[in-house]
Amino acid sequence: MILPNEITPELAYLCGVFAGDGSIGYRENKKEYCIKCVGNPKDEQEYYNELIANLIKKLFNLEIKPKFHDKKTTYGVSIYSKSLVKYLTEFIGLPLGKKYSKLGIPKIFLKDKRLINNFISGVADTDFHLAIKRGYYPVIKGVSKSKVFIEEIKKFLENDGFKVCTYERKQFDDRVNKEIITYHIELSGYKQFLKWMNDIGFKHPKNQDKIDRLI
Repeated sequence: MILPNEITPELAYLCGVFAGDGSIGYRENKKEYCIKCVGNPKDEQEYYNELIANLIKKLFNLEIKPKFHDKKTTYGVSIYSKSLVKYLTEFIGLPLGKKYSKLGIPKIFLKDKRLINNFISGVADTDFHLAIKRGYYPVIKGVSKSKVFIEEIKKFLENDGFKVCTYERKQFDDRVNKEIITYHIELSGYKQFLKWMNDIGFKHPKNQDKIDRLI
């Protein structure tokens, strides 16, 4: 395994993916360090097989084979490595353990707009989706359990000239048998979509058909 010395846009993107769909943890009882990053097996297998696995190989020289997790309800990658966990949490600044109270754009990326854009692109490929209303009106929507994280992304996007809407939503979650609050972000309209594709973009193949219809 190799730990990168250079902070590249590709590294920032992958860290965005980890911030969105990933968890980084240490289990004391097993003395086990793990990075786990998974998505919906219905439309994410190609993404993990072709993009994420290749990025991990390129950045860390690790051969990772994506697979089903959580009784085949999710699909993605898991990496058991103390040195990589410490690199991502102590050097990059991603949260260790329960992430939502600590989630944010890592400070190491804030010095370079390209790095922030690529980090947000990684978050968007996991926690955002592209909708087309009325057959032609694009809306980019994102969601997180962290209000602070959504507001931080909103602030950066607005400073970069985007028009952004945020709101919170309460709903009952059958999986945990209680009401949860999620925080949402939206960018609407064709001009916003074009600026997004020019500045940030989507890499996830699930969005490509919609993008092709709009461009």
